[in-house]
Amino acid sequence: MGYKYILSEVRNRVGVITLNQPEKLNAMSGEMQKEYMEQVREWNDDSMVGSILFTGSGRAFSSGADIARFEANVANATSEGSNFASNAFEWITLAKESKPIICAINGVAVGMGITFTLPCDIRVAAETARMSFRFVRIGLTPEFASTHYLINLVGLGKGMELMLTGKFVESDEALQIGLVNHVYPDNQFFEKSLALAAEIGHCPDWQLRMTKRLMYENYLENDTRKIVTHENDIFKKATRTKAHSEALMAFREKREPNYHGSFVSN
Repeated sequence: MGYKYILSEVRNRVGVITLNQPEKLNAMSGEMQKEYMEQVREWNDDSMVGSILFTGSGRAFSSGADIARFEANVANATSEGSNFASNAFEWITLAKESKPIICAINGVAVGMGITFTLPCDIRVAAETARMSFRFVRIGLTPEFASTHYLINLVGLGKGMELMLTGKFVESDEALQIGLVNHVYPDNQFFEKSLALAAEIGHCPDWQLRMTKRLMYENYLENDTRKIVTHENDIFKKATRTKAHSEALMAFREKREPNYHGSFVSN
């Protein structure tokens, strides 16, 4: 499918989405959001795609919401403001239920350009990437449920600092505080990001989705009895899948399991 604001391709079971408005530092318009959500939904139904990787074209990952959206919001406060909330909820729900999503932050990520990555599963950064929750510095407040996700990633104190100062965070600090999982050299960045996504994407699809569900449903749950019961219900189903049988056979035959060959993984 041809898109105007993103590029999309499949590499080694990884669906790669590239935000593609480099002349605007990949600023996010409503149309760009619609395109990448449409592509994620399509790949979620595609057995040839095991994981999804986001990155940006040019020197930025994303500079955040397109300034035209803010100008429209000032001119007509009854419409665009509600669209931001609607788009955020739609993306958060989709990301939570999707195949694993990895965000490869190749350059500057500001405002919505960083908050939209927080509901995703893994973030990695290039050495020269810089991130900022810039809202207070432009007379705005945080969105995309970032006041929830950021605290759970980096803690209350550090999250407060990032939000209240709006300062830029370099990639090494982002790694130290847990905002990103890895920092890769610029000249190897895409290849290493793709390799991580492929390592995930080659695992059986049903098991990946169930693991995501368990993680998101249990990470704020304090009742360990409820957690163990829920895990055990899914675990019992997993033992009856073809993917598990293939893993056992591959172990006996001293080979790598083939989860995407002649059978469906669930």
